[in-house]
Amino acid sequence: MTGKLKRADCFFGVHFDLHASEDITDAGKTLTAEMIDTFLTKVNPDFIQIDCKGHPGISSYPTKVGYHVKGFEKDPLKLFREVTAKNDVALFMHFSGVWDNKVVAEHPDWDVIRADGKPSGQKVSFFSPYLDTYMIPQLKELSDYGVDGAWIDGECWAVEPDYGKESLKKFREETGITAVPKSPDDKYFPEFLEYTRRLFRKHLEKYVNAIHEYNPDFQITSNWSYSSIMPEKVKINVDYLSGDVTPLNGVYRSAFEARCLAPQGKPWDLMAWGFSWDGGKMPMSVKSAVQLEQEAAQIMAMGGGVQFYFQQNRDLSIKPWLATTLSEIGTFCRDRQEFCHKAKAVPQVALLYPTASHQKNGTRPYSNSTYKLEGSLYMILDNQYPVEILMEHHLLGNMSNYPMIIIPECSYLDPEFRSELKKYVEEGGKLLVVGSETAELFRDELGIATLEQQEALPQFIAAANTIGGIRSPFARVALSEGAEVISTYYKASDFAQKGDIIASSSHKVGKGTITAIYFNAGSAYAENKSHVLRDYVGEHLASLLPEPDVTIKGSRLVHVTMNKKDDRTMINLINVSGDHNTKSVIGYDEIPYLKELKVEIKTGSQPKKIILQPEGRELAVEFKNGVSKVVVPELHVHSVLEIQM
Repeated sequence: MTGKLKRADCFFGVHFDLHASEDITDAGKTLTAEMIDTFLTKVNPDFIQIDCKGHPGISSYPTKVGYHVKGFEKDPLKLFREVTAKNDVALFMHFSGVWDNKVVAEHPDWDVIRADGKPSGQKVSFFSPYLDTYMIPQLKELSDYGVDGAWIDGECWAVEPDYGKESLKKFREETGITAVPKSPDDKYFPEFLEYTRRLFRKHLEKYVNAIHEYNPDFQITSNWSYSSIMPEKVKINVDYLSGDVTPLNGVYRSAFEARCLAPQGKPWDLMAWGFSWDGGKMPMSVKSAVQLEQEAAQIMAMGGGVQFYFQQNRDLSIKPWLATTLSEIGTFCRDRQEFCHKAKAVPQVALLYPTASHQKNGTRPYSNSTYKLEGSLYMILDNQYPVEILMEHHLLGNMSNYPMIIIPECSYLDPEFRSELKKYVEEGGKLLVVGSETAELFRDELGIATLEQQEALPQFIAAANTIGGIRSPFARVALSEGAEVISTYYKASDFAQKGDIIASSSHKVGKGTITAIYFNAGSAYAENKSHVLRDYVGEHLASLLPEPDVTIKGSRLVHVTMNKKDDRTMINLINVSGDHNTKSVIGYDEIPYLKELKVEIKTGSQPKKIILQPEGRELAVEFKNGVSKVVVPELHVHSVLEIQM
């Protein structure tokens, strides 16, 4: 270590939490300075996050502000601070914010009231004195302990609409709406959700500003703020962005969440759960090092920092065996830090995160129901295109930087954004529209004469000389002159039974092209992944962007990112084989090596070197017509092609 790092510069960390319960009587009993010191020395993290106050609302240190466990044999927080300071390791606290069972149990009038008139028993009302009386004073108390910052959990993703008297009064005053909506089917429900979002933003801004005023060096974030769950432009001065990736299918989920945080302009990291869990329906089982390395690779490949989540024992001690696993994972990550951390994506394919549509159609203030968008991303990744997820505020004014833009399933786009998209195509851009409702937003540009929405039916599509089944809502369209049919559905798994219902089409608009797939391909891929649907979408991608800057031959099980770091181009190759997609597999410890991968990169001119990192192996380069070709002998989990020009 060369000194304790600010969170903005941290790359590798470990997260511990306990969500302590009140009945703990021996906090700190087996926790020792030697235990912590041995762990830090062996694992060598930039930071650790430890339990402080979880969703039960019970603190695991002797707070003078809130409620703590029944008994202490020593002060765990004081000991962690002393030993982390000695080792130059930053110390952050896991602290539950909006979700606090104990506070609402002790102060029932502070509880959120649900639409049925019953209290939540969990979530604190924004109209209560909770921030001023408990949360901000406790954050100041933590600052006085000398901790470096806090990771506030139970925040945007936990927020519920509040039907308490003060909340409804405020809603009516702000909006003029008197008929209060109580379900997504009610008129003005989107307005009530947006009202709730405004309350949360004020809550977040108040405590962030308060702790910064008290201690400008205290580094704080709200878990999942400005992420896939809160897909908004950063307007509140959180010090960094972070989130804990759901433990199932973590390889693909990490790829998704990383792409939602990377463009937001803040330092960021993501947390991989060290164990599989789905809320109690499956055994809680530890993940292997290689399983977690795959998840970390997806995060590092987008320039982010990584942290790994394991639980503390009930007396706040650390499980000694974790040091061995985390040391192995830490070495894997550190070997790649130089080539990945803070790298920036090179514009290739932009996949829109349709924030306006997502929030307009939400069923809760901040929803994690993003499977439609995730499915579209996974189709693109599985077709080995470097892709970013960009929200409207990222793309406005920047569309021309991207050779291709993809609009996933959505039902609404702001007029300003839609107008700029049309201009993008007219000036030569390539636009792919996915989904039945999405196509309806682009009727004129697609040359659609008539369009009728249809319920889901079993149908068949063809790609790469194979037929496969899908079941998805679709739009039945008739095209005007000038629009070109790309594909139609088949009536059965038989090339002789081609139907006449249009599945996809394209249309020239000015100098560019707009293509539409008229069924919900993203949802279909998320729900029932298949090679046929992958290849079907891949053929449409290739028709719009036939010569991407990077192509891979030799395996379809490689995800690709293309980044710039300093003056070097970095091509990340991630092996996504393994059982991470299968719910019945809760842990695996082996993935096959991929051999003899042929990689073609548009370098423009002859590179000085292309080095396979972190192996440090210089590869033979065949250069012709602006394209450099190399062969990667083998890929285990993650390697980087460092291109030196």
